[in-house]
This record gives sequence, C-alpha cells and structure tokens, in this order.
Amino acid sequence: MVDKEIIEAIAELSESELKRLKLLIDNKLDLDINNSKISYRSKDIKCGRESCNSCPHGPYWYAEWTENGKRKTKYLGKILNEII
Repeated sequence: MVDKEIIEAIAELSESELKRLKLLIDNKLDLDINNSKISYRSKDIKCGRESCNSCPHGPYWYAEWTENGKRKTKYLGKILNEII
C-alpha cells in the first residue's frame, strides 16, 4: 500500500528534511507562503579554501520566497529532479 510506505518514509525524516518536503509539497500544490510564491534557483558556491582548484562548486538548488517582508532561502540539494 503506497500510503503506508509514504508514512513510514516520512516518519524517518529529520526536522530539516520535513521542512524541505513541506516547501516542495506547498509549491507542488500551488500554495502560497504568506501570499508569496516559491521559486527555485541553482547557485554555484565558492568553498573559500585557497587551495581549491575546482571552485565554484555546484550547482546547488535552493527554494526562495518572501516571508514577513524578508527574503527566505532553504537549501534543497544538489540534484533538483531527485527532490521534486
């Protein structure tokens, strides 16, 4: 039964993973967070090590939205297709 498998998988998620999942579900259902749409962006990030020859690293995917007048960002992972 699919529902049971989903519930069991969700039960094993950490708080951070649950928040990430909620963002994705809200966006998939076209729900707003404080009347603000979630957008997805990929970013290349510099690690800051002087000896690094492969900077920038990424792309890393982030969900972005506005909440109470402030821009919020949540890291989603390296591969967006695996998350959505």
